[in-house]
Amino acid sequence: MLVATKPSGWFVLNIKNRVARSGPLTGQRHPYVYQLVLALQHQGWRWIETYIWVKPNAVPGRFGPRTKDSFEYVYAFTKGLKPYFDLKSVRVPYRTTADEIERRKLDTNGRRNTEAGFGRDRTKTYLQGGADPGNVVSVPQTYNQHRGVAHTAAMPEGLAEFFIQACAPVGGVVIDPFAGSGTTIVVARRFGRQAGGLDIHADHVEEAKRRIANDEADDPPGLLKVVA
Repeated sequence: MLVATKPSGWFVLNIKNRVARSGPLTGQRHPYVYQLVLALQHQGWRWIETYIWVKPNAVPGRFGPRTKDSFEYVYAFTKGLKPYFDLKSVRVPYRTTADEIERRKLDTNGRRNTEAGFGRDRTKTYLQGGADPGNVVSVPQTYNQHRGVAHTAAMPEGLAEFFIQACAPVGGVVIDPFAGSGTTIVVARRFGRQAGGLDIHADHVEEAKRRIANDEADDPPGLLKVVA
């Protein structure tokens, strides 16, 4: 797969870890997710972040002995050193008490730098209108794959919105190479981005065209909750 972006652009990949159904790894978690991440790095992509999409209402799986899959990975890659990222658009409500805010005003060393890359100054986040979000994004699954056309990997509107808002400027270009029934495209256009997509299934393309025309991305609209 060939993916091209501007130096300020992103390649955002949602991928689910599965259990091998055959071969020497039968019954085990297959490492293809991690192999893919390493292969992309070897191709020159910069692995910036790993997000966890938490699915509170995930469908139980068939393969035991294990619990149901309640999350999927979302990997964020770039080619450039300074990709666009709008943290403000995805901030979460600030929940710290008034006393804690007053304490932080007196903290002259709110930045805790570490070799792991941490270090944003937490004493001033209350001035930003919200707290910095974490990389765990909780969005319930929706079941639009059972309407229109059957799709095995339907994306809820809230998940698409998070990455569109954070990683693409207004007027920027958003392309979904696995567009399915068009949720990413509809959401991106709704938020003022230029958007398009590709899919190899003719019935999915027709359904996507209908939903784009009707600004219909989800049923029901996804509820987004980011764990700070």
